[in-house]
Amino acid sequence: MDRGEAEELLRTLFADPEGARTRALAELVPDPHPALASIGHQVVGIVLRDSGRTDEALAHLRRALALARRVDGDRAADVRATLGGTLVYAGRTREGLAQLDRAAAELDGLPLARVLVRRARVLSFTLEDFEAGADDLSRALEILDGSDDDVWRARALHLEGLTRTGLGDLEAARRAFDESMRIHAALGERAAIAVGVHTVGWLAFLEGDLPRALEAYADASDRFDALDMTSVDLVYDRCSVYLAAGMPADALEVVERALDARPLIEVEQADLRLALAGAAVAAGDRARARSAADAACRLFRRQGRERHWIRAELFAISARAEETARPSRLLHRVEALVAAAREAAAPELPQALLLGARVGTRVRGARAGSLVDQWLEEASSFRNADIGTTRALGWLAAARRRDAAGDVGGVLRACERGLQALDAHQATLGSLELRAGSAGHGSDLAELGTRAAMTSGDPRQLLRWSERWRATALATPVGTTGHDPGTRADLVALRAQRQRLDEARATGALTDALEARAVRLEQQVRRRLLHERGTGETAQVLGVGALLEAVTEDDTVLVELTELDGVLHALVAGRGRVRHRVVGGSAAAAAAVDFALFSLRQAARGRRAQLEVAGARLERALLGDALTSLGEQRVVVCAPAALQGVPWGLLPSLARRPVTGTPSARLWLRARSSVPVDERRVMLVGPGLGSGGAEVPAVASQDPDAEVLDGDEATVSAALRALDGAALAHVAAHGHFREDSPLFSSLTLADGPLLVHDLQGLERPPHRVVLSACESGVMQPVGDQELLGLAAALLSMGTAGVVSSLAEVDDAATVDVMVALHARLRGGGGLGDAMLAAREAAAGDAVLAATAASFTVLGI
Repeated sequence: MDRGEAEELLRTLFADPEGARTRALAELVPDPHPALASIGHQVVGIVLRDSGRTDEALAHLRRALALARRVDGDRAADVRATLGGTLVYAGRTREGLAQLDRAAAELDGLPLARVLVRRARVLSFTLEDFEAGADDLSRALEILDGSDDDVWRARALHLEGLTRTGLGDLEAARRAFDESMRIHAALGERAAIAVGVHTVGWLAFLEGDLPRALEAYADASDRFDALDMTSVDLVYDRCSVYLAAGMPADALEVVERALDARPLIEVEQADLRLALAGAAVAAGDRARARSAADAACRLFRRQGRERHWIRAELFAISARAEETARPSRLLHRVEALVAAAREAAAPELPQALLLGARVGTRVRGARAGSLVDQWLEEASSFRNADIGTTRALGWLAAARRRDAAGDVGGVLRACERGLQALDAHQATLGSLELRAGSAGHGSDLAELGTRAAMTSGDPRQLLRWSERWRATALATPVGTTGHDPGTRADLVALRAQRQRLDEARATGALTDALEARAVRLEQQVRRRLLHERGTGETAQVLGVGALLEAVTEDDTVLVELTELDGVLHALVAGRGRVRHRVVGGSAAAAAAVDFALFSLRQAARGRRAQLEVAGARLERALLGDALTSLGEQRVVVCAPAALQGVPWGLLPSLARRPVTGTPSARLWLRARSSVPVDERRVMLVGPGLGSGGAEVPAVASQDPDAEVLDGDEATVSAALRALDGAALAHVAAHGHFREDSPLFSSLTLADGPLLVHDLQGLERPPHRVVLSACESGVMQPVGDQELLGLAAALLSMGTAGVVSSLAEVDDAATVDVMVALHARLRGGGGLGDAMLAAREAAAGDAVLAATAASFTVLGI
């Protein structure tokens, strides 16, 4: 290899790093000519540096510099620049920058341009001096624009985009990235293209477009995986977008996988420790967050990376904010953090200010009070920010200032504006999982508003605020109906894989490979759905007047339960007014629900159970005297997410009247106005797998107009066609609730599982659905007052009512319960009337009564 070929290998090594290293070791490093050997050691050093083997890299680069000095000044300066950058990556920032400065002073022309690009990276993204980095890039591009070196011009343009982003000029950044990607694509540099796709996601994230960011990050991750490479920057950014979406478990998984993937250089260790700290704070693991954040702080201080230190210190203090010991010392740390964030104009400034105010309220003295007020005032200035989540922080600060001043009306107005900003953010998300997770951003605003409404003494105001941030993800209008072809194909493949897995388990065969394949397919389906865009339409805010008109017209009472500071309150809306009742401790309510579900399971198994005791205990703990003087009216109960799994028919005051539940009053109003596509289209689906599903022929024998899918004909595709637009769909199939991933909960049909994701692909949701499987009504609380599960997904799509089971049920008893339920539906009335008829038919038989009480109605 001659010198020209060697320099071309150095220039293009990122197209195939490992191949370049192999050639350099074989052909250049042993060469007796110092120029060729120097280039060889430089190539090997760069590849080793990027793979995390820093000490080996530095050894090769020092050898390259020693050889280069025997050649000429240009060769030595070029190696010196590479050595400088590597020293920076190793955490020796000042030493590395000195090498870069010296190299720049010794060169001109193209060699100078390449050194300027390297130094700009250090200035912008290690020292975070974007202005100085932009100056270096401007000089470099002036030289490169007049050259034929497209490789370095593309690199400079990419770095220009990153630097312009740091300076807040996103349009200039986008232009630079686009031009860089065009050049890299023409050159066929796959690694550089992967980095470019990553930046597309990064810009989308900065603009608040989470689905687009997730889509681009997933694409970039696939590209890096195909090259057997790990991008720590991508890991950090994927972690950030998952946290913004309220999905800390996903963020933790991404960063933990990266920490175990390969040896890391110090700069990468610092970045990933920072990501781990953020994910741990969001997940509530404060001990882990403290450890990771403290380690990141030490590394960033040593590396001179001030802006990164600001983020790490924010997490370190957040993890300690609730500690009772020495809050004054923590306040001093916050003061230093706020000052640093303000000086650096860091995007974390509003979080730092709010954190400071939170810590300051725990410190006595006028100075602490003055700081709290000052910080809240400054944080409230962000209420006009471009990004919705940042605007919400500004309004939260404004609400807290008004709360301190005793201005209840001001608190409510500020909280409403903050939640409106989050409504707009949530409306951009097409995925139910993303919408539900992102609701966590509004928890502080919703709690502060509810507390202010409680203080106002106005039950109507309290009802409105109890409802304001409840099940918003379910009430937000969904985007498109139907899945794209790729998602449908992945769901079919996943179903087939699950079938093979079940067969292997039944025969005792090895399942590791099958399980791994199923997990990969699940991840692929989930990833596709997270990329879906929302309509931009926000959920309607509850109009209390409209609600009172509706319940009066239906001769119904709506009881909304809300929890504040560990106390359960009941808001009873009916007969033209709203009454407020204090019920009792929320912990007692949760315990009563657990006892009731245990009692139902015991009774379903034919064992002795105290159902009457369980029902009376439930009524005392959940409703208190809220139903006093109710008369014969129907009841709708709207419970918080943590109390959705309540067998309301077991309560003495509700057992003999039509009673339904709803995740929110807004969803009940929406369901009430819903009409079926075809009023008499009844579908009965029963695959007849093992026990269960016997009610299908029993119901069908009494309803000759019902369409029946049973046995081998009850496949997923046939069931979905049947469910689409049905007035009433009854699915008698075994259910499986997935606590780890509720939207992969399923019903087992003849050819495999029908997933929640399958139902979300329907063009027209069924108007009413009966799910007779055990525990088919179980839902997982997520985010803030949000729910995920089979029934929740149906309601989010527009299904008006769902009958499902909260506990294990007896198969034979289920037949009698379902026959009675369908008979009442054919005679007219809603699902609440039908379940009352089923409970009445079951009276006198303990197993039948327990089975009927285990079924609950959501909707109408």
